[in-house]
This record gives sequence, C-alpha cells and structure tokens, in this order.
Amino acid sequence: MAGILNSKERIMDFVVTQEGKRQSGIGELKFKYATFTDLHTFYESSGSLTNPKLAADASSRIFFEAGSRYQDVIVPELESGYIMRPLQTETHKLQGGTIISGSIRLAVSGNQILSGTELGPGLTTVLDGITKNFTDQRVIGTIDEFSFYQNIEVSPTTGTFNITNETKFLRGNQKGEAVLEEVPSIFSDHRFSDFANFLYLPPVSKAQPGKKSGDLMGYYPRLNEEEILSLDELMLSLKDKPMQQFLFSKTSRSNNNIIQFFEQDIGAVEKLSVVDFGSFDDDEPLSQGKRVLFIGKIQRDSRGAETFLCLFTVVID
Repeated sequence: MAGILNSKERIMDFVVTQEGKRQSGIGELKFKYATFTDLHTFYESSGSLTNPKLAADASSRIFFEAGSRYQDVIVPELESGYIMRPLQTETHKLQGGTIISGSIRLAVSGNQILSGTELGPGLTTVLDGITKNFTDQRVIGTIDEFSFYQNIEVSPTTGTFNITNETKFLRGNQKGEAVLEEVPSIFSDHRFSDFANFLYLPPVSKAQPGKKSGDLMGYYPRLNEEEILSLDELMLSLKDKPMQQFLFSKTSRSNNNIIQFFEQDIGAVEKLSVVDFGSFDDDEPLSQGKRVLFIGKIQRDSRGAETFLCLFTVVID
C-alpha cells in the first residue's frame, strides 16, 4: 500500500526492506551503519560561483512513503542450501539454481530468457549492475579535503592462476585432485578451529574450592586440526602456493571497501562463501595488521557432513 507522507506529522520515514524482513525472521537483523540519500532532493541555481547549486526548499513538498526498491540489494546473500537469493539489477533478473553448487542458472533480460552463449556476457552485465544498484541509492558522502585521492585504483586489474596436476594447492605441499571425501569437514578444519563453536573442549568437572579449574572427566581424542595462532604459521601453510599481489595504487585515507567474491563460467554465476579468519598483527607501525579471508564453497560429503572447499586465501594488508 502506498500513501503520501504528511509533513506536518512526520518529517522522516523509513521501512524495513524485504531483505531486512528475511533477516529479522531468522534472527540475523543487525544495524551497523546508517546512510543518507539525496534521491528525492531537487537542486536549483544559487547564482554563486563557489556554490552554484543549493537544495531546493522541501518544506511544502509532498512525498510518497518510503518503500522497498530492487536497488536495496547490493550484497546478494546465500541461503542455507548455498543458493544465491534472487537478484535484480537495472537490466536483468537472476533466479533459480541448483541446491548443491548454489549456481544461478537462469538470467532474464526484460522478458527474454538468456541461455547458451548469451548467458556468459549477460552475467558480466549483472555483476556490474550490482555496483550500479549501490550508485543508484545516491548515498550522500563527505569529500576528504586532506586526501590526495577520492577514488580507488587497483593494479593489476586481473590475475590468472594456471592450475595443473603439478600445482601445490592441497594440504601441505600435496599435488593432484582434491577428493571431497578426503577433505576435512568443517568441524575438524583448521580454518574454523579458532571459532567458539569448533573449539576442542573436553569435559571437566566443577572446580573444587581453592582450585582455578576442574579436572578432566576423561581423555577424548581431538578430531579437529590445530589452530593457526600466528601470521607466520599462516604464511607457512601458504608456502609454494600460486600467488597474485594486487596493489591499491590510489585510495582514500579511510580505505573503506566492500569486496564480494563470485565464480562465473559460461553457464552460471555463483557467489562464494567467505570465512573471516580475523586480523593478525604484523608489527608494522603504519599498518593495522593483516586481515585474512578464506574464499571457497560449502558442500556435503556422502556422510552428510558439511565441508568447506577453500579455493584461495585473501590477505589484506
């Protein structure tokens, strides 16, 4: 239902978007940032050379009530079955998929369903449209007068990894194919061993008076891998792996970026899962440390256990 915002009763209006309602329904709605837009602002000439345009007086203007727009979605979410939620941009809609891979198999441009050779280029346009969804929100920002650059430039803009049978990409320096049944499940994967839900916690008795901790109630085998506790241990695990370095040749002082990871082939586009492994201190005085992200896919093996297939590791310095 639509209506007109009564400026005598309300000067600000907001709604929870469809994505917000979905997250609220599963208890995951969290407010972290607030932005303002000038989407409904009209500008008029002021006659000044230093400030040529001013916002027109809106005190007597009527407004439609706030509503959801497809531009609200700039970060497509993965469902519990690893399927990317339906996505809409200015030119395309994505819907449908397969449960195991989470791939989107259907792209619609207008009333035309894209398939075959048309699907590949169409998906590239869809990914570019996600950025345009954010631009179309017309978020008001502040220009940092003390920053040399306002935009971000990354070099190189592309990177290529050639995977062969000799590539060392498995545990340690092993070569060859990664068999799903042989990859450690999430509950034993060292990439998750630092999370509270996956810690090795053998049961202990209640601490007796005068003791700081209780006694072990038994000896239980440790099924999960050892934690990675330092940056040196992490870099050692990545030794001799293919590597590509990207430099932010130009960036603002805040360097506040949104990064999303997708996998695209000629027939599908899939959003990859991200494991935020946290930050490590690198002892550099001008650095806030190194942020580590594991990028990959989640699949179930023949026993039904969820397994994280790590495709690559991102270290943000």
